Amino acid sequence: MQDSSSNTILCFGELLLHFAPDSHGNWLNDQSLKIYVGGAEYNVVSALAQWKNPVKLLSALPENFIGKQLESQLKNKGIEMLAEKNNGRIGTFYLSSDGDMQNASVVYDRFPSVFTQSDLETFSFDEIFSEVEWLHISTITPALSENAYQKCLDLMKEAASRNITVSLDLNYRASLWEGKNPFDTIKTLMPFVNVLMGNIWSIQQFLNIPVEYELNGNFDDKKLLKQAGKSALEIQKIYPNVKLIANTFRFTNGEEVNYYATLFADQNLLVSEHYQSDKIEERVGSGDSFMAALIHGILKGNPAQQILEDATKVAFKKLFVKGDTINDSINIEKL
Repeated sequence: MQDSSSNTILCFGELLLHFAPDSHGNWLNDQSLKIYVGGAEYNVVSALAQWKNPVKLLSALPENFIGKQLESQLKNKGIEMLAEKNNGRIGTFYLSSDGDMQNASVVYDRFPSVFTQSDLETFSFDEIFSEVEWLHISTITPALSENAYQKCLDLMKEAASRNITVSLDLNYRASLWEGKNPFDTIKTLMPFVNVLMGNIWSIQQFLNIPVEYELNGNFDDKKLLKQAGKSALEIQKIYPNVKLIANTFRFTNGEEVNYYATLFADQNLLVSEHYQSDKIEERVGSGDSFMAALIHGILKGNPAQQILEDATKVAFKKLFVKGDTINDSINIEKL
């Protein structure tokens, strides 16, 4: 870590608009559509800002009134925005926030966008990393464009050279990797990662570390924990800079959800409390909330088991908050 005066968390990724039509199509007659600000890294930085952490978001915005309004909104939330700007448009996606959470489908409209068209060269490393002690990126970002991938690699290398902690969320979106092998891309980033989040299946997708146990598909399968420990040991063998490895497990059956998580720290696999609900309200942003809570707890110096329990509870609570980000009903200091 850098000195105590350098305590800002930096996230790099695409800022998106989430259009949330109701699942029955009433929005067409009502001529009213819910819109949320989203994007994996934005969801993380938004939660961290709400918990009073100093944060920066390196992203891109269109050079028009939408970009100006978004920049003002982030500033009001306490997020310092480093915005690449051009004449492109903001990326979007469509996903209903009601109805059957299990079968809801996402429609992306993010190519081209202001982010994917940006050369990402506006800001110097000294500007980007001023007072920064943590860099967070998800694996969505390097999939978006060659420039975005190269920027991820350059940022992570620079962070490592400045003794800045680097976290990576193994967030797998199949549609973003069509025609590409995610392992070929992510393996070049992994040597610079210190904190890793994902699950045993995304680890298999991105890192070529297979799920070797035969699993029965149930949330209480004890082999899930064996695989989580086995995968973590293999990751640390290949990438010794990775010190903490978190796995989230969310099993859904229609509206019913079972949720828990693990954290591999100091050669020990810690397991969180299990949570269950017959119905959830929102499936977007839970993993990002977990990641934000993980970063928050680590920077506060909390014990590993507390970090895990807090992150798991935050992520579970997010399943009942509409929109992409948490709201003030989720206070990590008063869980």
